[in-house]
Amino acid sequence: MKQLQFTLITDLHYFEKSLGAEGEAYEARSLTDQKCIAETGAILESAFAQLAADRESEILLIAGDMTFNGERESHRWVIQQLEKLKAGGKRIYVITGNHDGDNEPYAFDGAKRFPVEGVTREELKDLYYEYGMKDAIAVDGNRVCYVAQLGEGVRLLGINYNLGEGNGGFEDSMEWVLAQLADAKASGELMFGMMHVPLLPGSPILAQVGDAALKNWRRIAARLADAGLPLVFTGHMHMQSVNKLTTPGGNFIFDICTGSLVGGPCAIRKITIDENWVMRVMTSTVPEFDWDKNGMTAQEYFAWRFNRKIENEIFSKLKWPVANIVRRSPLLPFGIELVRNVFYGDQLYTKGTPEYARVMRLLRRARPVVWLVEKTYGRRHEGWRDVKGLVRAIIGKEEKVDYEAVIDLKQGLVYGHGE
Repeated sequence: MKQLQFTLITDLHYFEKSLGAEGEAYEARSLTDQKCIAETGAILESAFAQLAADRESEILLIAGDMTFNGERESHRWVIQQLEKLKAGGKRIYVITGNHDGDNEPYAFDGAKRFPVEGVTREELKDLYYEYGMKDAIAVDGNRVCYVAQLGEGVRLLGINYNLGEGNGGFEDSMEWVLAQLADAKASGELMFGMMHVPLLPGSPILAQVGDAALKNWRRIAARLADAGLPLVFTGHMHMQSVNKLTTPGGNFIFDICTGSLVGGPCAIRKITIDENWVMRVMTSTVPEFDWDKNGMTAQEYFAWRFNRKIENEIFSKLKWPVANIVRRSPLLPFGIELVRNVFYGDQLYTKGTPEYARVMRLLRRARPVVWLVEKTYGRRHEGWRDVKGLVRAIIGKEEKVDYEAVIDLKQGLVYGHGE
């Protein structure tokens, strides 16, 4: 194969501003949203200008959730932007996500929400036909999956979100997928995948979250790895992570999850795969965008929005007296930072660092609060029965590979840049 370079983005969540994104109802919802919805137009205009100016990579992959909630007008705007990029020489491959069709889209007016016209999942296959399926070398009978020839010796397996199988599953197409993998292997070509929902949970705690990975992810990941798929790119969780599963037979598969383009951690991946199947992953972000950010930079604004979401979600789930205790406790800023580190990737508090020791001391000092949380929530959620162990699992990933990495797709080895 020849060296191949491409760019990957995900979770654009564009919301057509003419539909209405202001007022009490919008502000109330935005308090617990990681995404910047009213700002999506300004953010994406800046991002697309950056992509158009990039002459190194002519291939652009988009891993789903093109719109806020499947509004027809939002899809229309996104497709117009893709047409401009295509006219400028970009080859674009899209798969759709759970927010793109068969939803109940709405907009905002004062204190109320009101319904707007959406699209069906069947319509999506035609709306984005120009961006993947049209140039595919193979398409499954359900038009859920396609294979595209990205370059000499490299194929892309695109898997659209399939609502009918719950959480984006594609087991109705699995035999077709396995046949495509066998064909690529027989041809000596590299095939990698792109799907919306992660194949592997991005963090140990996320294995307990229902929509953080595919249903039956262990079994599906093992089948794909044993069939020769070494890598999938995913989105959905709005996080930066690189994870690996190894099967009992010694085969492996990597899941590279990428942050949303319109919220922290905002990420644009640039990927290079050489003739020896060694892949280099680099990550950049959206430059400044035209919005009143109260004097903050774009990245400060995204972080502020993320922190606000987590704080509001914490208090929406806690009951008295736990909520009252946590509000006055040093655990609150620590908890927010801990969650942010999980989603932003490249953990800062790994074992052996001063930060790790500080976290363990803080947990010991806050033992009464920890005990109360374990007693209150441990009955319903197994993970909360040992808060200290849960925290260790969350911050214990020592490899710094979530932003920059070198991955050998033949040997299954991963390194941080410079190692």
